[in-house]
Amino acid sequence: MKLYHTWLYFFLWDAQGDEFLEYNLPYPNYLLHAQKGVFIGWLINGYPGTKQAREYFNDVIARFIIAYKQNKPERLPYKPNMERMAHIDTKHTWELKNFQNLPSLYWANKKKIWSADSVGTIDQVFWAIKLYTEELIKEFGEGTPVPYEMLQDYAFNNFFDRKDKSTLRAKCRNIWNWYNERGWKMTRKERALTNAKSIKEKKRKQILNAVTGIMKDEYIKSDGTWNIYKLTKDLGMSKNTIKRHIKELIQEGIIPEKVEKK
Repeated sequence: MKLYHTWLYFFLWDAQGDEFLEYNLPYPNYLLHAQKGVFIGWLINGYPGTKQAREYFNDVIARFIIAYKQNKPERLPYKPNMERMAHIDTKHTWELKNFQNLPSLYWANKKKIWSADSVGTIDQVFWAIKLYTEELIKEFGEGTPVPYEMLQDYAFNNFFDRKDKSTLRAKCRNIWNWYNERGWKMTRKERALTNAKSIKEKKRKQILNAVTGIMKDEYIKSDGTWNIYKLTKDLGMSKNTIKRHIKELIQEGIIPEKVEKK
């Protein structure tokens, strides 16, 4: 029986190439540094041939896009160019379950920004398109209509659907109509949530870069634990913020609780 594989292949703008470490993702099968970002891809066991498989693939894609929103991820619907001078490893393949460390927007339904009818169960694809729409609203300026085609192109380029793309079209229509009825303005709560999430992501990345970078030994105390005081002083964040992020990174298995100092 032939085993099918699918590439999950992305371009991340203004990326360094080590972003996958932030959520303890598998080592990429393809990594290429380019002038404006990074091409990164994983070879996945399986194929999105059934409705259930497409939903599983799309859930992971959406969570990846949301997690790395600051790098404006684009899923590339083709295989990487193996003739380029890239880091390539096709001997190992991965399961979608290897990407379960990616964050899920479980907070979405709890905030009741959208009605239960429009959201239904937690739909990561829906929220990825919605967050993209909010970025466009900020870019265009509130009150300026966003062309529907931009939402549809974004959805078609990034997610799998049946040949007629009916499911993705429905999500795009619901989001476009919702903002259109409200004059292309975000609610105060949406602005607050978007800003809070962006700030949290930025701080998490700063802390992770500090404790995994070339100067990481400076942030390790003699007993091997993390030096919260020095991180607070150098990064200009509160002690509680540093402690919360360090705790999360340890719990997610991204950094160790103790480090053996060289």
